[in-house]
Amino acid sequence: MDQLNEQVGSAPESASFESKPMNIAATLAICSGGWLVPGLAHVLIGRWVRGLIFATCVLVMFALGLAMHGKLYDLQFDEPLHIFAFIANIGAGIAYWMAERFGLGLGTMTWPSYDYGTTYLWVSGLLNYLIVLDAFDIAQGRKP
Repeated sequence: MDQLNEQVGSAPESASFESKPMNIAATLAICSGGWLVPGLAHVLIGRWVRGLIFATCVLVMFALGLAMHGKLYDLQFDEPLHIFAFIANIGAGIAYWMAERFGLGLGTMTWPSYDYGTTYLWVSGLLNYLIVLDAFDIAQGRKP
């Protein structure tokens, strides 16, 4: 009976994970890099496969949004609700700044897929925010 209790008692211990949390300054620096370059935070903490998958998802979604003639929003104070769209767009990091620099993402409202493209651009940025939060949790030892 003691052997059975020992076996049952050891199962949760082997299923648990022990991860030492990183320094908060290092974690914030890694997460900032992950915001600028999608997937970079996971690569820096050693989860390079997950980082490449996340980078591919965010960048392909962003490229599809541009291909569908979606609109990238900038910071405009004359339309207060556009600030939320701007916050969603800058979540894509350097992809947003490069698209703005090259004059992409102007949006063509008469294009049939304009609304879908704009939504893809928003979702790519919001997804990158979630990816950065995931990297933060992993770096702090809260998640395996």
